Amino acid sequence: MEEIIIDLKQANKYDKIVKENMESVLPVFIKGVLNLDVSESREMPDDLQYTKERKPDVLKRITDRKNRTFILHVEWQSQNDKNMAYRMAEYAVMLYRKYRIPVKQFVIFIGKGAVTMKTTIKHKNLRFWYKIIPLNKIDYKFFLQSEDPEVKVFAILANFGNDDIETALGNILKEIRATADGDLAEEKHNNQLRVLAQLCNDNVKLKLEHMISTRTFFKVKEDVFYRVGRREGREEGKMEGREEGKMEGKVEGEVETQKQTAIRMNELGFASELISQVLSIPIHEVEKIISEAGK
Repeated sequence: MEEIIIDLKQANKYDKIVKENMESVLPVFIKGVLNLDVSESREMPDDLQYTKERKPDVLKRITDRKNRTFILHVEWQSQNDKNMAYRMAEYAVMLYRKYRIPVKQFVIFIGKGAVTMKTTIKHKNLRFWYKIIPLNKIDYKFFLQSEDPEVKVFAILANFGNDDIETALGNILKEIRATADGDLAEEKHNNQLRVLAQLCNDNVKLKLEHMISTRTFFKVKEDVFYRVGRREGREEGKMEGREEGKMEGKVEGEVETQKQTAIRMNELGFASELISQVLSIPIHEVEKIISEAGK
């Protein structure tokens, strides 16, 4: 099986989203994915200094409802690592040495394809194991049940089940829009979806981009530039006080509206060809508007 390699820059983007959303995502994962019945959870220092420094992704001191206390250690992994079992064993030994309480370890795999990492080490004098949970084995609707859009974005990496790609993506986008705190928050979460979609197949990536772009366009007409252009056209016509002036002002206002809308669509990432089709103006005019706006 061909190993999928992700460059460091792209991997850092995934890590950034995980860290940004961790506070919302972790309680959902602990209960619904790791199946831990927690009565108390406390932060722990995440710098383990012994022969080397290690920074775990998640480190919590957990007490469950049976009054058992242990350390919960979770790593997020976007690609297979042949040394993962040894990495987790290093963490386990350092944690045991420092805290002298049991350690439960999980790797949440958000990468493409199948998991190929070993979960055990079996040597003559060493026995070790940890658990891997592939996100693509979890029903995507599990994440959509949350009221938090920071949790919902991970649905794109989960299993769509019997839903086709378009239906699943439509449900994800609809749920994020319904729970996002305004347009800026929705745009942020849509951008997170775009980043996470790089871990999906090309069909998902293309359909997601098309659906986000289409939904964004319908918002453009409510954009401040569009409203300003229309208002300027009306006001200019009124100032002339003649029918000719009204028509002239209206035309100029519509031209300005198209111009500002084209600029705004370009800023949102629309291609010149699509802007041309939507606004019914030649491509060379679109490119001229964009070029002049950039000066």
